[in-house]
Amino acid sequence: MARKFSALQSAAVIVFLSLSLSIRVSQSVSIKLSEFQIKSDLEAVRLKRMSQLVGGPSGVKEADAEIQDILDKTRTGFEDKAGVKFDEFTAISYRSQVVAGTNYFIKVKVGTDKYVHVKVFKFLPHAGGTLKVENIQLNKSLDDDISNF
Repeated sequence: MARKFSALQSAAVIVFLSLSLSIRVSQSVSIKLSEFQIKSDLEAVRLKRMSQLVGGPSGVKEADAEIQDILDKTRTGFEDKAGVKFDEFTAISYRSQVVAGTNYFIKVKVGTDKYVHVKVFKFLPHAGGTLKVENIQLNKSLDDDISNF
């Protein structure tokens, strides 16, 4: 038996169905936008990681307590290589490079407007995690780039 709906009931059903469809479309678009945002965020992280070549040095970073500690532990080795004792020995900035261990290229303030660069190698933990002064550069300025040397 066919049921007859009034015009008002028919209109209500049409509005209900269109709203229901609209909500579903809206949720679908919202979900797709969320998926897009997640994919975009993951892509940004991937690109950031890839911006540093594997085995290449990092960008220049401000020295922190960990870098100053590395510098303090290797100061004697540095001064022995340089043949000079410094009154000041403060880490300013650095680059790091992951190899079979980690290379640290550190800019060091050794006096008023006097800087040096030191390359320190940190062995992997299974190899003792010890530190070794690999190379030094004297007579540097604050503006000199810290590069692989």
